[in-house]
Amino acid sequence: MDNPSSLTFFLFCFCWVALIAGAVLGYIIGVRMARSKERHRLVKEKIRKNKVAIYHYQKEKYDYIGQINRLEEDLRNLAEESELYKERIADLDYYQRKVRESEQIIKRLSAASEETIELPTDAFSLLIQLKQDPVRTNLTKPEWSELLYTTDLLFNNFLTELKQKSGITRHEEEICCLIKWNFPRKDQMAVFNNTTDALTKSKSRLKKRLQLDDKTDLDQFIRLYR
Repeated sequence: MDNPSSLTFFLFCFCWVALIAGAVLGYIIGVRMARSKERHRLVKEKIRKNKVAIYHYQKEKYDYIGQINRLEEDLRNLAEESELYKERIADLDYYQRKVRESEQIIKRLSAASEETIELPTDAFSLLIQLKQDPVRTNLTKPEWSELLYTTDLLFNNFLTELKQKSGITRHEEEICCLIKWNFPRKDQMAVFNNTTDALTKSKSRLKKRLQLDDKTDLDQFIRLYR
């Protein structure tokens, strides 16, 4: 075999070896990338599930704090020697214990994640602030976004459904959010810094968008929705 033929044969073999090596290397890289992608997906899914669980326990904590506030108000109007006072003290101790239990579960869920679960704003702290002082608690746009997201998550994605079905606006989402959390009309006005007429007009537009008749109570409709 002459030299040109040998060189051609050598190059031919080299190309085949390089091609096979490249294919094997590409397969190994592909497998590793697929495994890495799957691990990343599992971590994200774990974080998502933990975040949902955290939101639910935060909602429970929020409800317990509401009960505590009501009990403390009752205690101020009761005589310390009365049986009812003693019952309220026992109830108060129960709900305070439930708050502590919820906080411990939330802490464990957060620690269980392989990555940090980022909650930009505690939506339930915002709710408590709004309940206690709706006049001076001015939520920023990101805070409203977190509150709307949490509310939608906890109430079966009702805001998402209303947006898809009826095309409600951002402000109408905020109205629905307050209604869902049982804010009375005067507190709704205070949160939005609205007059009675302004809130009435906003709710009328919302009723029209939802195709509700005049006899339907908007607040009752939203509270019972889903």
